[in-house]
Amino acid sequence: MTYELTQEQEILRETIRDFSQNEIAPLASKIDWECLVPSELFAKLPQLGLFGISVPSELGGAGADFLSLLIAVEEVSRASGSLGAQLAFHNAVVCEALASSQNSKLREGMLPKLASGSLGAFDFSTLREENNKNKQVLCRIEGAELIVNGQSNYVMNAASANFFLVLGRLPSKSEQVLFAFSKDGVSEKEFTVGEPKKLLGMRAAGAAEISFNELKLPFEAIVYDLEKVKPALGQLLARTDLALAAVALGITQASVDASVKYANERMQFNTKIGNFYAVQDMIASDAVDLETARSLTYLTAQEIKSSPSLERDSAIAKVASSNAAVKASRHAIRVHGGYGFTRDYPVERYARDARFAQIYFESNEELKAKIAKSLLGQSPS
Repeated sequence: MTYELTQEQEILRETIRDFSQNEIAPLASKIDWECLVPSELFAKLPQLGLFGISVPSELGGAGADFLSLLIAVEEVSRASGSLGAQLAFHNAVVCEALASSQNSKLREGMLPKLASGSLGAFDFSTLREENNKNKQVLCRIEGAELIVNGQSNYVMNAASANFFLVLGRLPSKSEQVLFAFSKDGVSEKEFTVGEPKKLLGMRAAGAAEISFNELKLPFEAIVYDLEKVKPALGQLLARTDLALAAVALGITQASVDASVKYANERMQFNTKIGNFYAVQDMIASDAVDLETARSLTYLTAQEIKSSPSLERDSAIAKVASSNAAVKASRHAIRVHGGYGFTRDYPVERYARDARFAQIYFESNEELKAKIAKSLLGQSPS
């Protein structure tokens, strides 16, 4: 099987690619160095529909499908992994969660703002912190209010986000609640965002700590009915994996491009290094991994609404794509020799950013355990 793109998807790819290479790529090193996306660049993104790629058109979005979302994320990530990751989480998790919500007031109130340029952040860390109450987001229901306490240490997009999608745990350990809110109008006493974390890669992705102290939200902030949270989370985690796979594909493509360009320019022993078998082998191997991972990712995205094995297939796509990104970026450094370790070339940035895709949100080791359990017929823990 192979994926086929529609004419609209091909046009989207070319449009976002041209914008990314002309507007984002020249600033990518500065974005990485300063750990910040310039506001003037950020302001251009909603004009291309990049803040609401799959948001319904009647709510201010582009109304595209999920594969189109991944294509756009891949092209942006090809220029800047940090910006690609921000848009990936904003679109594939926050916007997708609200778009699928039956809470019409929340959906119609937030999605137009998200699509027009207000950044969204998500935090599902409660899934991974079941035995550590000090690092959980804990909720309780009193009357017609949801009251939130606790903290989470690493929330991507948090430093620049206006809207937050958060998974909290109710007093009954078996119950979880997914809620969304805007930080506008919320006091600093109730909700705070810490300073951006200093990360190895994805340095401008805005990772920060968030803290809640008796934050009171109306029931309208709840995204899904309690009995629907668990299946909805499975869908959102699959979308998270596919979004990260798209980010990794962009980094892999950028690494292959850099290797090819340098191999065709660098001369050694009176010949281009691209004529050496060792260099050819690395480039060919990376191209095979790239096209394989892209096919897995695109095919899974095309079947996202009907696949009975979506969570397993999205995990496979994320593992394959992130491993390809790490391998291709390491090869790009080898092709560049000593120059690969300098900031004169972007390949060292690719290597740092690629590692992120292997460990966030669920590490590849965790995902491989899920894949194995699915194949073995074992229930996930």
